[in-house]
Amino acid sequence: MKDYFLRLYTYNHWANDRYFQLFDRQSEIPDRVHLLMSHVLVAQKLWLSRIKGNPDLSLHIWKPLPIDELKAMAVENTKNWLAYLSESDQSEFDRMMSYQNFQKIDYTNRVSDIIIHTANHATYHRAQFAVMFRQIGIDPPNTDFITFAREFSGELNLD
Repeated sequence: MKDYFLRLYTYNHWANDRYFQLFDRQSEIPDRVHLLMSHVLVAQKLWLSRIKGNPDLSLHIWKPLPIDELKAMAVENTKNWLAYLSESDQSEFDRMMSYQNFQKIDYTNRVSDIIIHTANHATYHRAQFAVMFRQIGIDPPNTDFITFAREFSGELNLD
């Protein structure tokens, strides 16, 4: 399972980076896309802090951050997620974790389900980005996992 998770988070970074490349080529990014990219990256940071037992509740999951800050956060998130996943074993992935959401509702989930959720959550919102860009006449990047599997060389540039 560890190899699967490492590949999933490598894909996540690759897909986010394709959108950052598009952002760099555009004079304007739709406000909703900007907000959702912030949401995705802050949520990934928050979930990892929860998993590690030190939830950072100062994070605002619905506040747009500057694009340069988001790019840096994407790299930091990827480094932190890949390090966590590399250091973890099956017992960590199977661990039941209790936490509170922002509405102060208590939940308990298996860590592996949270790991999968954060990656799927990002994919869900990237699909929304694609629709929003198409609506304004801009072709979005192809971020399908199979495209990643065909094209990715195996090395992330996290510098």
